[in-house]
Amino acid sequence: MKLSKSGASLFLQLLFLCVFNLSMAEVQRPNILLVVLDDLNDFVGHMGGHPQAKTPNIDSLADQGVAFINAHSNAAVCIPSRGSFMTGICPTTSRFYGFENIRKNETLMHCKTMPQYARENGYQTFTTGKVFHTPRRNLWDDNGIAPEYGPFAFNGKKITLHPDVPGDFSYFGVLDGTFISLAKVPDVPASEAGPGYTGWDNLANKTPFHYVDETDRDAMPDERSAQWAVEKIRRLETGDKTDPFFMTVGFMRPHTPLVVPQKYFDMYPLETLQLPVIREGDRTDTYLEDGTDSRGRRMYATLLDAYGGDPDKALRHYVQAYLASVTFADEMVGKVMEALDRSRFRDNTIVVLTSDHGYHMGEKDFLFKYSLWEESTRVPFIVRHPDYEHQAGSRVAHPIALVDLFPSIIDFCSWQGETQISEKGAPIDGFSVKPFLEQPDGGTWDGPNCALSIRSSWVTKAINKQHLSLRSRDFRYIRYHKPKGGKFEELYDHRKDPNEWKNLAEDPDYKTVIAAMRKELDRRLAPAVARQQGQRNL
Repeated sequence: MKLSKSGASLFLQLLFLCVFNLSMAEVQRPNILLVVLDDLNDFVGHMGGHPQAKTPNIDSLADQGVAFINAHSNAAVCIPSRGSFMTGICPTTSRFYGFENIRKNETLMHCKTMPQYARENGYQTFTTGKVFHTPRRNLWDDNGIAPEYGPFAFNGKKITLHPDVPGDFSYFGVLDGTFISLAKVPDVPASEAGPGYTGWDNLANKTPFHYVDETDRDAMPDERSAQWAVEKIRRLETGDKTDPFFMTVGFMRPHTPLVVPQKYFDMYPLETLQLPVIREGDRTDTYLEDGTDSRGRRMYATLLDAYGGDPDKALRHYVQAYLASVTFADEMVGKVMEALDRSRFRDNTIVVLTSDHGYHMGEKDFLFKYSLWEESTRVPFIVRHPDYEHQAGSRVAHPIALVDLFPSIIDFCSWQGETQISEKGAPIDGFSVKPFLEQPDGGTWDGPNCALSIRSSWVTKAINKQHLSLRSRDFRYIRYHKPKGGKFEELYDHRKDPNEWKNLAEDPDYKTVIAAMRKELDRRLAPAVARQQGQRNL
């Protein structure tokens, strides 16, 4: 059919509009900024974990977005937690819940990670700092600062204990055993075989970490990561690429060593510092064994011994260092957010902030991570989505898990394609949290009503022989693999007991509750147990 001149003109206009709209749709695909902190528990203003915690930047982000105040790690220790949320595969599915290499796991090696999937969907991928526990530089288009925990004390030959580490706490080494101000430059004996300097060391490249005072010092790894992210945002803004970006920024603090500049320590004077409320004898009705896998119990007991058995003095020093590290990390978050919000990407970037797990501060005589109690599993989880600004400041009390992060980003960005590399992989376990952005008080959530966490028993890889926990809106249920004195269950009612002080597992008034939690845990484990059995039969 031959078009008239006016008809042809109208056709060209419509064609242009279609092409233009498609182009705009491509341009408007949202960017993703994922910020991951290390070992951050609920010592954050909006979470109420510590009344003196100074986290203005994280709290501002929570007020601009939706904060999930009942979010939990699926495995409360770095390696399996990060392996889980970066793949969307629950540790119960992958059996990746110890200190292993993710690239050798029989399931995860056949699953795509977030940056791989982002790339396949046309995203530029950038990272800096600690995202995976072990760097995987090939997954990203551009890598920033390599993960570094330091600085550490250096004796001229190797890193060594800081001389101010109290007493026997030195047993836990230079990483977990250090909680000291950066201003306290280590004065350690020089090694004859060393390169000729002592003091702080960068560790990664065996070079001195220069420190004279706060106006004349090297930047810490987290400071360099923040600056790298700031500069990357600026370069993207002036560049000619139109592809959206997926950027991850991983900050080390408040992971040990708890070494940050003195000004952050000064924000928490020892004499006015409030300590976590710890119930005497709180560990007596808990059934985590005091064996080789209970590092947290050993760390707490040793810390007290190092301060002459005085828990007030011991915890005051440790909590001060932890809070100082939290506020330092918060300031790094602020630098990145300021750069993003001043850029043209502000209104087209979804920001997600979380942590890999929490950390105990003496609760239940525990000073570490990797427990199944609230202090260890609960983490910040904030989503600032430009399409849901009308929900700014909302708080979601429904439990979610870190394994929900990957499917949420897929949903936010409408990514397409298989997440499995091969049939040896596994489909994503989590569920998108987008329904809670649409309706924070409930929504059309298809996910479970409990967050599942796992802790290795160190006995076997069998899923049903690990330590496991379910956290619902109102309760926490824990089942240990190996009974302690014939007992292996804990139940806490968070409506009456947010500190998890009273184990109700044997309380007849909670018989129905614990039966329901047992049933739910078995139901949640059933697919993983069946998968494990199938693998054995191959």
